Formats: sequence, structure tokens, C-alpha cells
Amino acid sequence: MNEEIKRLYTEEKYTLRRIGKIIGKDHHFVKRRLQEMGIEITQKDRKHEPFTEEHKRKISEKAKGRVGTWKGKKMPIESNYKNMLTHIQWDVDLTFLMQFNDIEKLKCLNRMLSRDRVSAHFDTEKYKLFIEKFYNDEKFNKQFECYLSSGSKWDMPSLDHIIPLSKGGTWDLDNLQIISWFENRAKCDMNNEEFEETIHKYFKKYF
Repeated sequence: MNEEIKRLYTEEKYTLRRIGKIIGKDHHFVKRRLQEMGIEITQKDRKHEPFTEEHKRKISEKAKGRVGTWKGKKMPIESNYKNMLTHIQWDVDLTFLMQFNDIEKLKCLNRMLSRDRVSAHFDTEKYKLFIEKFYNDEKFNKQFECYLSSGSKWDMPSLDHIIPLSKGGTWDLDNLQIISWFENRAKCDMNNEEFEETIHKYFKKYF
């Protein structure tokens, strides 16, 4: 029996309780036998017995009405940054993110880079430069405040190319600006000067 207990514990990686069920003994018996054989008892990498449907049902019933740990509470600030870090594809550390006090602004900037067709043009260094440049950018901050006030998707900050890609523009940071979602859609493939001229030509009567 000792050899079977040893095999189940060291090779199969079963828990003490699971081994006890297999050999018809309790887990204390299994533990004593392992200790007698000089085998270290550890919980690491143990294979637990799969939950039965009945067990799952009981867990579900117990969970009904249970209030989540963080419901009605604010998560610690550092936890919010750590959570953000898990969703960023570039090799940045927590210290870099936490130097930016307004996490909502940081989230907004990160969302602009979340699409593959955008993120493909950024590496870690360029990502850091992007955050440092636009976090304090006056134009972005005005648009962000406008978006917070209105809550409208039309005011949502949106990443735009000053010189459109279709006209030779690049992904260099100097060619990027942040304008409203509405302006970005209306601007289409125009540069800033062409967009301003079009606005005054067709929408002058609204000003």
C-alpha cells in the first residue's frame, strides 16, 4: 500500500484526500505514511478531485446573494494600475504607469492604442513617449474634459493623423493629434488646413 500511496502522490500528484478515497483511508493516514517514507508534504501542483454536479450545485446555492468583496468599495489605487498593466502589451513597469495620477486619462490614452492596426506601429519606447506627450497635451486634456462633461460618444477623444496616411502621413508622434470622435470622422482624409477650410465653407452659418 505504501508504494501505491507514494506513486499517487509523487507521480500522479493527487491530493491527500483524493488518495485517501482511492485506498479507502482518511487523509491523515495518507499523510502519516508519506511522512514515514520521508516524502515532503506540499500543496503545490496537486490534482484535486473534479467537482461533481451536486457539488457545483451546492456551491452555486451558497453563492446566491453573496456580496462581492469589492462591491460598494473602491479598489486600492495600486490595484487599478496593476490591472491596467495586465492589459498593456508593451514591456512597461508599474512605476512608469503610477507616475500619471489620473488613471482615467491613462485609460483613455491606452484605449486609443488597443486596436491591432494601431498598436502595430508602436514599440515599448514609442508607447512611453506617446503617454508622456499626450497625458499633458493641452488639446487632449480639453477634449477629455469635454467628453467627461457630456458623456457623448461624439466628444470621445480620438487619435488622428495631422497629415493623413493616404497623403503620405506617418505614425510619427509629431504627426499625431487627439481630436473628438466626431471631428475625426468628418475630417476623413483631409489635413488640418483643408478641414478648417471645409468647416468654414459649409458650416459657417452655424457659428
